[in-house]
Amino acid sequence: MIVDLHSAEMIGRGSSRVCYVHPGDALKCIKITYVDNASISREELRHYNRFSRRRISWDMMSRTYGYVRTTLGKGVVFSLSRDYDGSISRTLEYYLQNGLVAPDLLAGALNNFKRYLIRERIVVRELKADNLVYQRLTPSCGKIVIIDGVGNNEFLPLANYSSLFARRTVRRKWGKFRHSLPEHYPANRAAEAVASMLHDELGE
Repeated sequence: MIVDLHSAEMIGRGSSRVCYVHPGDALKCIKITYVDNASISREELRHYNRFSRRRISWDMMSRTYGYVRTTLGKGVVFSLSRDYDGSISRTLEYYLQNGLVAPDLLAGALNNFKRYLIRERIVVRELKADNLVYQRLTPSCGKIVIIDGVGNNEFLPLANYSSLFARRTVRRKWGKFRHSLPEHYPANRAAEAVASMLHDELGE
């Protein structure tokens, strides 16, 4: 079966892929790679398969359902985060830029997300505000879900095989993410406030 995406709603476009709402399932999306680099999805799915074998919790990470044929080429199906009101969850970047969610709520959700990454030993290539969505569970409560950037770009990917190295890698990349927020969003009070409330170490 070929999924017709010609009239599908486009959610976003990144540096290598474009994302559409799955026309047959409002809780899923389809990512199509538009650059000539098939290894992007292949490498990503390798990590997702590793997570599946470990039976991790998918509570804060978009889940994959494998490849699908579409009218725009080969795509990969992922779960799609939606808010309590049915709207598609917006990125952390969106909320940092428009100030619709209080910084303490965003920081609390991010600290919970860090605990999730460490507990489940989930290594990412890079933590960025546009790769994370803030899923509003109620008008005053939400959680962070990672939707892109999963993988290990370390020269020696020891974190793929060692729990100790995985947790160390997560903590190191978290520290870079925390300190990068004010740099990526200069003169943004929300980004500065959120960064000041993020924990460098679990249990702070």
